[in-house]
Amino acid sequence: RIMAATAEVLQHHGLPLLTHASEPMGHSYAGKGQTFPWKLVKLAENFSDLKIVLAHWGGGLPFFELMPEIRETCRNVYYDTAASTYLYSFDIFPVAARLVGAERILWGTDYPLLSQAKFLGRVRAAGLADDELAAILGGNAQRLLHL
Repeated sequence: RIMAATAEVLQHHGLPLLTHASEPMGHSYAGKGQTFPWKLVKLAENFSDLKIVLAHWGGGLPFFELMPEIRETCRNVYYDTAASTYLYSFDIFPVAARLVGAERILWGTDYPLLSQAKFLGRVRAAGLADDELAAILGGNAQRLLHL
């Protein structure tokens, strides 16, 4: 109910909703919230036609997409890569691309917390194919935002 009006406007204009996500496991840090994968799946269930961008790799939600019912529910979910340096090894890039498809991953940086040159260099060295890298670093955002 809380998100219905916002979701309706975004859907009408073909725009995505971006929301924070936190992983339920791992270390504590400033800004770690309570928006865990099970809450995000519920959001995707409630607004199945809405494109949803989940920050911080969706709190690990891509791994749950190995379950067919979660994959179907999350078909309009995209994952941003912000906080990768703080949360995961850079294997997350090729692993997530294999799990959900590179076309559903968006470059997110948490700038100015991270040096962009260093972060970008690590992503380029993560083992993605050239087309996957191009999609993640801007192609997907252009498509999603109709640019």
